[in-house]
Amino acid sequence: MALAPFFGRIYSAVGKHVSATRDGLSKALSATRVGLICGDHLSRNSQMIAEMSINLAARLYPIIAITASEPQRVRLQEIARAINPKIEFCDESPGELTVAVGISGPPRSINVSASGWVAELRSVFQAEEGPVNPYAATAAAALAWSEVFRRVFLQRSADRDVSLSLLDFTESSGKNLPLSAASIGEVLFVGVGAVGNAAIWAMSRDEVTSGSLTLVDHETVSLSNLQRYTLAETSDVDEPKVVLAERILRSSHFSVKSIQSTLQGYVANGHQLPTTCISLDNVDGRRTGQALLPRLLVNGWTGDGSLGASWHAFDNGQACLACLYHPHGQGLSAVQQAAMAFGLKEERAVQLWLTRSPLSGEERRHAAKKLGVPPNALVAWKDRPLAELYTDVVCGAVPIDLPGVKNVEVVPLAHQSVLAGALMAAELLKRTQPALSDLAQKEPLISWDDVLQAPPKSWLRPRPRELGCICGDPVYQEVYRERWRNV
Repeated sequence: MALAPFFGRIYSAVGKHVSATRDGLSKALSATRVGLICGDHLSRNSQMIAEMSINLAARLYPIIAITASEPQRVRLQEIARAINPKIEFCDESPGELTVAVGISGPPRSINVSASGWVAELRSVFQAEEGPVNPYAATAAAALAWSEVFRRVFLQRSADRDVSLSLLDFTESSGKNLPLSAASIGEVLFVGVGAVGNAAIWAMSRDEVTSGSLTLVDHETVSLSNLQRYTLAETSDVDEPKVVLAERILRSSHFSVKSIQSTLQGYVANGHQLPTTCISLDNVDGRRTGQALLPRLLVNGWTGDGSLGASWHAFDNGQACLACLYHPHGQGLSAVQQAAMAFGLKEERAVQLWLTRSPLSGEERRHAAKKLGVPPNALVAWKDRPLAELYTDVVCGAVPIDLPGVKNVEVVPLAHQSVLAGALMAAELLKRTQPALSDLAQKEPLISWDDVLQAPPKSWLRPRPRELGCICGDPVYQEVYRERWRNV
């Protein structure tokens, strides 16, 4: 079968949104044909859209039709095979499941383009030859494949064309505005996961912007990461994420230093840079990032069915990043969630978690019954710690069908992470370049609250400060002002 070797993580991303079993999703994908059609002479923006399009498509769909000039088709197929070596190519796909770049597509196809800061999806092709902008091009590809996803799995099409300016989130601002040969300064880039991958993918194709990036992430690439890590190919499994990102950025104008460490380990050495760009997958890390009081903090994120980006200056009276993640009551810990998922008493789950012990045979059979799987489905974990069982099974790192289970973690969709990364990278440029900042939106938060619906007409979310947050503490404010007074 042409299904990707990381299909288990695909199931975690798609299965819950569409209430499919693993077998049902496998059959549905194997019967689906999607397509990418490219003009013969693509602009630089359209070339980037085509490359990100095949990058995204290959991470979900096992059979793809590519229509393009011979060199272009070969190149796109190479990109796809590097992601899924088993992928198959067909001659044609339904018009409504085809993305057209730089050419008029068949009836009901999705015509996608980018010009300057504007990304567009149109039902009718309209040639665009505006300024090169990899951030808008990346966003355009993500928007196009989000539309394909809704058509494939939800039988739902957008009822309007989409035109989105990443400059101020109107429809057309910056359409003819080129990028400037300016610097973003020194940036601590924390988290090289799915959102960070997409941001770096776009930044690596920025031919004019410069700056100094310090990449911090302690993890390596796993096979399951390929479901949505747009920098990663199968040959990159087990490589440190920061090393992969540094290699991708090597031909850009950014100077790069990679540090394989947690954020806490990095700051323990007394490092401090004026700008932090953060896309960690946990709340504590983001709150820590704000508590370190960088002059500017840019954030990118995905939720169960949402995505967004935000920017934060600690002393401008608007919400800081900690406000966005301010606790409102005690949430469930991973141990508590594991206890619920496997039908354990909380005290027993804590004991197993802390001692890194496995479930007993009886507990494993009870857990299988709770999950709705055969009694022997969890036998592979008989000698492995509870934490690993929870990560592998409930968080979807290992392929196992969990019919009817409502508490399985939903993994973000690939196009969801890519759009969040494009928005984050765009905010980083805008907030570090005064000329762009003057043209950009004033609101700190940009959000698409339900990616299963068409893109919103309004992306901006006014966000007041949270009562009791650190940004309202006079001591924190004084430390911040003193630190950056003369910078």
